[in-house]
Amino acid sequence: MKFKLLLIPIIFIGFFFINSAIYAQDSGVALDAFVKGENFRKQRQWKTALEQFDIAVAKDPSIYKYHYNKALCHLVLREAEPAIASLEKTVSLKKEFIDAHERLARLYKITGKYDQSVASYQNAFKYDTDPKRKTDYKLNIVLILDRTKRLEEAGAHIADLKKLAPDDLNVLYYEAKYSNATAKYEQAKDAMLKATNALATDNPKEKARYFYELGFAYHNLKMYDEKEKAFDNANVGPFMARITKLRPQYYHAIALSYFKVYDLGKSKELVEKALEMRKDFPQAHDLLVKIAASATDKSAVIEHQLSSIQTEPNAVKRSQKFADLSELQLESRKYEDAIKSADECLASQPKNYAVVFIKAIAQHKMGSTQDAIKTLEDLLQFPGIDAETKAQYNFALGMFYQKLEQSEQAVAAFARSKYGSYKYAAYEELEKFKKSEDVEEEKLEDVVEGTDTDGE
Repeated sequence: MKFKLLLIPIIFIGFFFINSAIYAQDSGVALDAFVKGENFRKQRQWKTALEQFDIAVAKDPSIYKYHYNKALCHLVLREAEPAIASLEKTVSLKKEFIDAHERLARLYKITGKYDQSVASYQNAFKYDTDPKRKTDYKLNIVLILDRTKRLEEAGAHIADLKKLAPDDLNVLYYEAKYSNATAKYEQAKDAMLKATNALATDNPKEKARYFYELGFAYHNLKMYDEKEKAFDNANVGPFMARITKLRPQYYHAIALSYFKVYDLGKSKELVEKALEMRKDFPQAHDLLVKIAASATDKSAVIEHQLSSIQTEPNAVKRSQKFADLSELQLESRKYEDAIKSADECLASQPKNYAVVFIKAIAQHKMGSTQDAIKTLEDLLQFPGIDAETKAQYNFALGMFYQKLEQSEQAVAAFARSKYGSYKYAAYEELEKFKKSEDVEEEKLEDVVEGTDTDGE
């Protein structure tokens, strides 16, 4: 019995020494493979080096360096996903490995994994102590949030940047862009005044983005004269279209499109904005008169029109009077009556496009949007509709689909309405469906840079 009791610890000790010996042997094999792999890597024999690194990580997966140098080979071979996997293993073993976090962030960005990219840049920022590199990490985070339409989430990162580099022009630019995106227009204005006063270039392309953000802030602060002066320095390249969208003529053009599809509230809001920017704008005043006229009480006119219809012996004229009546009833918000009058007209004039359109608008406004869609879809099949009118019908159709939250159909309808006077309003509606822009400014070869070193 005593012998058996003595035997148990001896067995355990034996197992311990055996396991230790096996581990030491595996570690030795791993180290030997790693050294061979490094030699092959320095000779730019990437695939042969990978074979050795695979042996190293298989024998001893606990050494971060083995995974990292394996990732460097994958990078040179333009193998993004295997490189990501190896770098993820690297930082799990050594959390403070800055270069691995930074490469991982760039790879995530290139492969469209934007949340992971932000997290990796944040980790690099956490462990790095160099102010310039920390600034670069944060600027990359803000850039990703900007391009993925999430700039409003950048507040904490902007605050970090202001502590690190308060006078840096890029920091001031993103402070202004963030402030404009979050309706902090005074803050945006102050940041851009500071930046534009510090600009050392007269190159229009280089200074345009700063003056655009300044002009945008002025626009929202209703400082329109100052806005125009700022935009004079920004009206180049991609900023030309953006500036056009902040001009009174643009607001008027969009307002007119909404007016023609009987969205009087939206039209009035836009045309009043145009007049706020430019009081001596006759076309905008004319549209405001039309909106006001459409909203006036038409009860007496409707009564007279009904009497006229009842006494009209001519069938063609009677049908046209029903057409006029349906529009009066639509403008008076008597939608059921408008539909009935439209149907009376269409009984003898089934191809009266304008009346079918009025019927569709009335259906939509009384809450029967699905019926309105069917009416408009049928109308769009009629032959002989000119391009401008077809754009009008498609624009209304897009609004109907949007009301029902059928985004795919709404986008298709708005895209078909990008013609003539409706194109600007269509672009504005389509902009609402945009999720993000392309963030891929780097390519995989950019991340390869520096792979001939070990990153530490």
